[in-house]
Amino acid sequence: MNQKRTRGSVATIAVAAVAMLALAGCTPRAAAGDTAAEGDDSPIVIGASWPQSGPLGSVAPGLAGLEAAIAAANEDGGVDGHQITLVTADDAYDPARLVENERKFVEQDGAIAVVNFGGISIAGREYLGQKKVMGVSMAGNSPLSDIEAFPMQRAFWPDVSWEAQLQGKWLTENKPDAVVGYIGFNNDLTESHLAGLAAQGIVPAQVAAVAPGTADLSAQISQFQAAGVDTVIFNIGAPTGGATLAYMQQIDWKPTVMLSSTVSDFHTVINLAGPEAVKDAYSFEFFKDPSDPRYADDEVIAQYTADMEASGHDADSSNALALEGYGLGAALVDALSRAKSYDSEGLLAAWDSFDSTENPMLRDAITLDASSHGRVVFQYQLSRFDGTSWTDEGDIQDVRDLGIVD
Repeated sequence: MNQKRTRGSVATIAVAAVAMLALAGCTPRAAAGDTAAEGDDSPIVIGASWPQSGPLGSVAPGLAGLEAAIAAANEDGGVDGHQITLVTADDAYDPARLVENERKFVEQDGAIAVVNFGGISIAGREYLGQKKVMGVSMAGNSPLSDIEAFPMQRAFWPDVSWEAQLQGKWLTENKPDAVVGYIGFNNDLTESHLAGLAAQGIVPAQVAAVAPGTADLSAQISQFQAAGVDTVIFNIGAPTGGATLAYMQQIDWKPTVMLSSTVSDFHTVINLAGPEAVKDAYSFEFFKDPSDPRYADDEVIAQYTADMEASGHDADSSNALALEGYGLGAALVDALSRAKSYDSEGLLAAWDSFDSTENPMLRDAITLDASSHGRVVFQYQLSRFDGTSWTDEGDIQDVRDLGIVD
């Protein structure tokens, strides 16, 4: 399906800037004195191993958003005349399949970077490091912040332990006697989150750590109630989060609810649970949700929606994860547009030069910034769900300013 794009998308603003340089006889590479690739218009290959089936098949729209951003960049002429080839494969959220996919991308397709979803990307870090190929993961697991041991690895989502510390600070200030229950996956994402809570002195009385795809937590909720839990922190996606909140509504149990940022959107939780079941929940947010009514007239969301339709992914355009994948694609295009060379080294250096860089997935006044942690997002907005939309409470909080991150 094709749709005319009415204005330059956020994903390709940087590409337009490079085009202007080219018209003036200057590109980032020429400015740096690099003429080795002069006249070469070969495509730039990026691989994406993503769960499109299996226990986390629900995250597939993130790949659709990534594809839409790359397609929009190519429609606008690519990067300095180079088209971007996105090679994709399903890993079904299986670490072994992910590594197998990475090998194909690097050794057969010539990928200069590999994109993954979730903590299973940890399994591929060593291989990519050996091959000197950049890896970018959309995941909050703390081990992915260790770029000293794995210098080719970067992460697009912030470290979940930082958000956990914001949650812990809020609880200390607003509910110092809270009895906390925690619901998350049975992997190191939960370990990372619990470590962040512990750093703020919050140790949950009950923890329900379950496999991805689990839906029925009625037994665990009974245990929470028996333990006197009055505050529940969720860091688990569909279908578990929505089904659990719906069950809590059904039995008329109303603890304070805190939804982690990446599981606070309409598609992942609110539509499944029902808005009334989520009413008065809190979340520290950093990205926009195209299904939230407050973004109905947002120009960036309108461009994102147009690009999703133009790439044939309009069915996923209301999904926040698709917008996040689109944002990841925009970040890659932005970095490529400023890279001094179209290889892993050049892309990595450009990624590490983000400085107050705007991105279409981010909430207004939140930007991308490079760091020694390999992460690029450090700002959050506390919001409360009013039954229809998320409403902001207080100002944007920066975990660097709060001493959570150096």
